[in-house]
Order: sequence, then structure tokens, then C-alpha cells
Amino acid sequence: MNPFDSIARAAVALLTALLPLPLWAQTPAAPADKPIATVNGVPIKPALLQQALQQAVAQGRPDSPQLREAIAGQLIARELLVQAAAKQGLDKDPEVLAIAEEAKRGAMIQRYMRRIVKPEPVTEGQVKAHYEKVKADLGTKEYKLRVMLLPNDVRAKEVRGELTKGKDFAQLARQWSLAPSATRGGELQWVSFKSPPREGQTSGLPLPIAQAVEKLQKGKVTEPIGIQGKWWLVKLDDVRAVKVPAFDQARQEIYNMLTAQELERATTALVQQLSQGATITR
Repeated sequence: MNPFDSIARAAVALLTALLPLPLWAQTPAAPADKPIATVNGVPIKPALLQQALQQAVAQGRPDSPQLREAIAGQLIARELLVQAAAKQGLDKDPEVLAIAEEAKRGAMIQRYMRRIVKPEPVTEGQVKAHYEKVKADLGTKEYKLRVMLLPNDVRAKEVRGELTKGKDFAQLARQWSLAPSATRGGELQWVSFKSPPREGQTSGLPLPIAQAVEKLQKGKVTEPIGIQGKWWLVKLDDVRAVKVPAFDQARQEIYNMLTAQELERATTALVQQLSQGATITR
């Protein structure tokens, strides 16, 4: 893995948090003309309402006069609270100043990325091709799994023994698992693959796990599965017949995913370019 990939991923995460809409899809802010309100002499600029409105629409709320009025009310309430906090001297509080400095850095990144990062637009053909590929890789069943990643076979056998005594898989996963899913009790999203499982066609599952899952009964847990020096325990929570959504139903989700991937690619390229002329020590 490129040593700067993690830096690039962090930049993407920060950018995504700062910008609910893709950079190239955002509409220009409203012109700074008449304030939407004035609170104790402090004007609230229409650009603030426009920014909040974009975020609400991106989250699925339809634009409407009622939504705009609600947002305006929220902005007025925020200004009242800001003024009250300033009267308490919190505008000079060290913790507040540190947060403000971090927000400034984030805003600088936002502006810089808007100018520099030029992701390739995702086409309808790419969305359709991805849909067809995913559909072709699906099996007749899909599985709801919980997993635990354990550091060695000794710990795996110990945990497996606890499970046979009736201990809860989710609780033990939170306690012992090294996998990212540990905080969710080991829970994964529904997954499907063709039978028999083949390398590279298991929806991201390691092949030995897919092979074990296919033979597993609902509610049961595998014996420890060794993969590249680490050990896995897998529980089959549920199984059901695959229902493939129509393209129109899946289109937006696929488009969003491919757009995020393209943003990550463009950001990674930028970070790598910047790193070539930088001195970085750890």
C-alpha cells in the first residue's frame, strides 16, 4: 500500500464531512444581499440559509417554504445563543479558540479542494455496468453474518468454547474481535455469492469463510477459520432468497458510491503529488 494512501483517505473523509454534496455538484451560494433577519443588530446572511438548505436537501428533505422558514428560525436561535455565549466570555475561551482554528483549517481545505480537485464525472454507462456486474455475481441466497477476527488459534478456541456455553456472540465480538465490525457486535451487511464460491467472486468475503458459510446452519457458528495468520469465527444470523432491486431503485446508490470512489481517486492523486515535494517525518 502506498504510504500516503491513509493521508489521502483522511482528506477524503474530512472533505466529505465538510461538503455534504460532491464538490462539482454544489450550486453557488446565494448573493449576500438583504439579511434574512437581524438579531440585536447582527445580520444573518442569506448565504447561511442557502448552505443549510443544501445540506437538508442532500439528506432527502424536499425544498419548501416551510423548510426555509424552519431553517431561518434555527439560524436566528443559533445567533441568540452565540450572543449569549459571547456575553459569558466564551468567545475567548481556549477550547473554543482551538475548535475555531480547526474549523478555519477545514474551511481552507474545502476552498482549496474546490479549486484543485477535478474528479471525472460518473456516467450513466458506468452506473449501468456496475449494476450488471453486481447482479451477475449474486447467488440465489444472501446471508446475514456476524464475524470475529482473533489474533491466534488459542484465543479463537477459547472464544469458541465460550460460545458453546451459551455466551452471546455479539457481546464476545465487542470484547475480543479485531475486525472493524466489533463495535456492531460483529454484524455485517447482507452478502450473496454464487455456489460454489470462487476466489474473487464472494462479495468481499475471504474464500474460506464463504465456503464455510454455505454449509452453515442458521444460528450456528463455524469452527475457527485460519486465514493469513489470523483466525475467524463466523455466525450465520439469517439466510433468505436474493431479491435483486430494479436498476431504477439501485441507480442513485450506485451513482453515489462511484462518485465517492472517483473523489477518493482524485484526492489520492493530489495528496501523492503534494507529498513528492514535502518533507514528512514521523
